[in-house]
Amino acid sequence: MENEIFGYLKQSHISEKNVKRLKQLVDSESDKIAKLANIVLEVADVKPYKRRRLKVLARERRDLLQKLEETGLILAHHN
Repeated sequence: MENEIFGYLKQSHISEKNVKRLKQLVDSESDKIAKLANIVLEVADVKPYKRRRLKVLARERRDLLQKLEETGLILAHHN
């Protein structure tokens, strides 16, 4: 499931279908999976398209960018 969550950030667009799945993962028994899913949901809410996502997060949501860095999710943007 962790790879699935990283995969959403690698896509060019986090779709409504992806958001629906992430909302399911937020309720995961695994705290780590729930936390990662919640972060990606926040990203999808702010900037669902990958293009210039990090730049927008740096300007508008530094807290969220920091969460991406702390969890390693930011690495999904570089693959």
